[in-house]
Amino acid sequence: MRTRILLADPDAVLRENYRENLERSGFEVVTAATALECVVRLRDCSPDLLVLEPSIPWGWGDGVLAVMREDPAISVVPVIVLTHGYDRGLLYRMARYRIDDFQTKPLSGRRLIRRIEAVLASREKVGIALSGRQSCQEAKVFGAT
Repeated sequence: MRTRILLADPDAVLRENYRENLERSGFEVVTAATALECVVRLRDCSPDLLVLEPSIPWGWGDGVLAVMREDPAISVVPVIVLTHGYDRGLLYRMARYRIDDFQTKPLSGRRLIRRIEAVLASREKVGIALSGRQSCQEAKVFGAT
């Protein structure tokens, strides 16, 4: 079974570029353009890892992390925050949540893949169970996959 990555970023071009790089490296990729869509994908798609841009609209990154913390089914999903780092207030609000890795844009697709592999390897090493896998039921209402 391929590793499933949820890539949540409001930038459509960047999201597509990262998706292509990740798929070429053997990952299954599900995308989200808003925080609301991200939460739906977290619940419906059981990703193995979330790459999250904190300025994602309709709930922001800290909103996604707050929902994750309250929902045992998705609280175990590792999170990589990928940001420009412009909004220090938003980053400060996110600091209270569990984040497995923090990366600053621009980030090459190759570097993102290395960071994903490192986070997954470190969680396996300490025996943290990843989310239960089920088929991803695309939420077409949001128009993105």
